[in-house]
Amino acid sequence: MRFVILVPLFVFACAVAGAQPATPPVGLSNWPFDEITLTNGAKFQGLILHELPDGVEFRSVSRPPGRPTVTLTSFLSKSEIANVKKLSDKDRATLKEKLAELDPNGEGERKRMESLELVPTDWPGKPGGAKMYDSDYFSLVSTGTEELTRRSGVRLEQIYTAFARFLPPTAKGARQTKILLATEPEEYRALLNGAKLLNPAVYDATNNRVLCGSDLKRLGTELQSARVHHGQQLVGLDRYEENVRKLYKGDELTRHLKTVTAERKRVYLADVNNGVKFDDSTGKFLFALLYHESFHAYVATFVYPPLKPDAVRAGEGTGELPRWLNEGLAQVFETAVVEAGELRADHPDKERLFRAKDWLKGKNGGPLVPLGDLLTTGRDAFLASHADQKAASDRAYLTCWALAHYLTFDRRLIGTKEFNKYLVAVNGGGDPKQAFTALVGKELGAFEKDWHTYLTRLQTNGTLSR
Repeated sequence: MRFVILVPLFVFACAVAGAQPATPPVGLSNWPFDEITLTNGAKFQGLILHELPDGVEFRSVSRPPGRPTVTLTSFLSKSEIANVKKLSDKDRATLKEKLAELDPNGEGERKRMESLELVPTDWPGKPGGAKMYDSDYFSLVSTGTEELTRRSGVRLEQIYTAFARFLPPTAKGARQTKILLATEPEEYRALLNGAKLLNPAVYDATNNRVLCGSDLKRLGTELQSARVHHGQQLVGLDRYEENVRKLYKGDELTRHLKTVTAERKRVYLADVNNGVKFDDSTGKFLFALLYHESFHAYVATFVYPPLKPDAVRAGEGTGELPRWLNEGLAQVFETAVVEAGELRADHPDKERLFRAKDWLKGKNGGPLVPLGDLLTTGRDAFLASHADQKAASDRAYLTCWALAHYLTFDRRLIGTKEFNKYLVAVNGGGDPKQAFTALVGKELGAFEKDWHTYLTRLQTNGTLSR
């Protein structure tokens, strides 16, 4: 891949002396919001996009002090909603304008990236060889370029916001997860400390770390070089515009300003296209890996920390997610799409869905793991240290993704009181199959039939065929 470095079509009236420091962000203003309270007590602020017969499409807005603004569009059914406070027409128009300013032309993410505060830090074996970004939930340490580190920081902020929307934090005093992003193979091998895994990323629960390896040094450097060049061009355009405003008036000034506007749009478009190219190269592995392992870290640290059976039975908590569900939900978020500054995780992954449909028909692999076996699957089924284990691991991953998607988007059981009772039963030493039967209200055979029927009817847009 080569990123576009745009060459101007005309000569600037004044030379570019170098990019100027970015203007400090203005103070955070108060925005008006629609407010929705759910039946579980959770409250969300944002904008009601559409009111439908069975619920509302809602764009929630999170504006943590000193952090990028993050929005998440989702559908809330009527059964989930306890109360709604709507904005006046005037305030609604104001909020729409504010949200449009976040990312009208794909520049919203760029602004959020520029707002991140990065500090130099050490990398194992490389003093001062990394950059760090601190969030409430995580601390990102990366050996990549500033461009890659900032983009990763913004995307992680978005996905953690989605995690918190889906499963609100419950653990008190939880500490940040350290996310180590290695951009060269030898760096990742050093992090594994001799462990032989084919997995390109892993959550180290003992040390509350996500270890991620990717060969992105060259791509990140090229993207950053193009970005710096475009920044210099925009500075030159600003100076050119300032000069022509002093030299010309009337129609002559208008003609020059049209040229400046056209060239500025060309630079912005090249910048956005470079970002799209980078996403095409990284989205299927880098950000998917980060999202997947970060979910494991989030639920284990902030929502369902592990507990011994005696502690669960004593009422100290629910204990952790069963491994099959932890891996299934991680995959649901792994393929979340970040578009126009938003993150959407409300549609099934097309590739996984088609594979599951084929396997149910006895085509191209499979079959899916039987439900009774999946419910007792342990951690080792999802780790592959050599090629012989990979096929079995892939089968387990696809099956638990399909079941997690069904429980989340059709049955809507995740995070409910009944779900917490299921976790208590399993982690307190109860029989996993009996606990699951109590959760879904059906015997395993009947439930498995309904689940498979759902998969055959499920479409890539999240709807069901007749």
